[in-house]
Amino acid sequence: MSQRAAGNNDVSQIIKDITISPTRAKKFRASVTNAETKTVKKLTPSQALSSFVDADLSQKQYEIIQGANKNIYPCYSLLKKAKSQCYPKEESISITETNAEIKLQDLLDHTVSRLCTYLEEVLKNITKEERRNLELITKWGCDGSQQTEYKQKFQNDTDNDAYIFQSSLVPIRLISNTNGHKKIIWQNPLSSSSRYCRPIRIRFVHETKDIINEEVEYIRKPNTKLNKTEVSQTPMEFSLYIKHILLPTMVDGKVCNAATNTSFTMRCYICGETSKNFNNLAKKKEENPERFKFGLSILHMRIRVFEFLLHLSYKLPIKKWQARNDKDKKAISEKKRSIQKSFKEEMGLLVDIPKAGFGNTNDGNMSQRFVAEPEVSARITGLDVNLIRKFKVMLEAISSGFTIDVKKFSSYLTETAHLYVNLYDWHPMSPTIHKILIHGATVIFHALVPIGQLSEEAAEARNKHFRQYRQNFSRKFSRKACNRDILNRLLMNSDPFITSSQSRFKKKSKPFSSETLVLFCPEELA
Repeated sequence: MSQRAAGNNDVSQIIKDITISPTRAKKFRASVTNAETKTVKKLTPSQALSSFVDADLSQKQYEIIQGANKNIYPCYSLLKKAKSQCYPKEESISITETNAEIKLQDLLDHTVSRLCTYLEEVLKNITKEERRNLELITKWGCDGSQQTEYKQKFQNDTDNDAYIFQSSLVPIRLISNTNGHKKIIWQNPLSSSSRYCRPIRIRFVHETKDIINEEVEYIRKPNTKLNKTEVSQTPMEFSLYIKHILLPTMVDGKVCNAATNTSFTMRCYICGETSKNFNNLAKKKEENPERFKFGLSILHMRIRVFEFLLHLSYKLPIKKWQARNDKDKKAISEKKRSIQKSFKEEMGLLVDIPKAGFGNTNDGNMSQRFVAEPEVSARITGLDVNLIRKFKVMLEAISSGFTIDVKKFSSYLTETAHLYVNLYDWHPMSPTIHKILIHGATVIFHALVPIGQLSEEAAEARNKHFRQYRQNFSRKFSRKACNRDILNRLLMNSDPFITSSQSRFKKKSKPFSSETLVLFCPEELA
């Protein structure tokens, strides 16, 4: 009895298909067998290394995972070869017990080479003239931090590991500049992240004015003599010539003051004015154009704005900048306790509380919470809600990473400055508030890329990473070996090829307010 007559139309059609030719049945069977056998594609060493870095694995952890999934993950020896490609040439690296450094030219050459490997397909499609006139815009900076002291002996008894001071760089944008016509080839999608943050030098020294100036000079000297990087790789079948532009924007106020020989912390390093004249908006401030290069230190600005508004609110009962008698000091202390209590009860924030060992609880996240809810913050502190809202819009625009309309932003800053002086003329602006309200628009105008892409967040994050890598991913039997392991991990973690190959998870972000959107250039809103 036929399958069609029995109502099995599908079976009938299959029999018909496989009997069309003598070889059809064999092909059909092979097709069914292949479909049943799921093929798993093995990761390349570079892909496996990308996952290794993304998950922050150790060698032991990777070997356990690889042992259970040998058909997916390559063995660790292949991963080790892929790791070696993340490091500059050996002769450019210098390691001692208290120092780990890479020659600036070699670090930039290696960074560009790895980036171009990732951009191979893009670079094939640009003209020969564009390939010969490429420019890499890179930000750099230095910062110090406190570290844990380890039970390891130094050869020199005067050395210690209680502090580190490190300098690093982040590639921001690769452009072609042909006869004044600029074209963006690559844009760092994570300019404020540590993912592309490359270590230049790490030293076990305490951050002081002399150390800062020494580090600035250490970068400045080779920077003036940097050669173009020539990238000529066999698979590409063409050569690239990349000029380097370094911007010293990954710095905080302490570094800016030291680098400009500004010894008084209440003096503006851009115009030289002191707090005595900050509120005098009628007086024209003469700016030093050489000092626009340091940017606006956006991460620290957020915290300093928050702290300034907080300390201003403490002094509202006495309406004086400084408390000079016991009565005023008591009033400030009571207001401070009241505000701290209200923030904890209403927003769950531990405001302005000293931390054991260093600093206090004020950080960037707390600053964000403070300005994100201006009505609540104004009610708790007693400050003008419009002033807090204006600082919120200002900080949103600066840290956005988008191109800001300088003319509109300048008007907005001037309006904010006048509002502040009209409300609180008895309290001088802090140097940070003065810098953004008076000089902010000019600094943004002179920046080669949007100011939000020049923040120092990546350098700050590297202090935490140094601590983690030293504890979890370094050999402890030798200080030199320990420093080499940390440097290798930092290089691998920031390698442009590996980082660009990693899968990025989209973070939930709140939309900009309508007031902030008005301050952006029209092309950013298109």
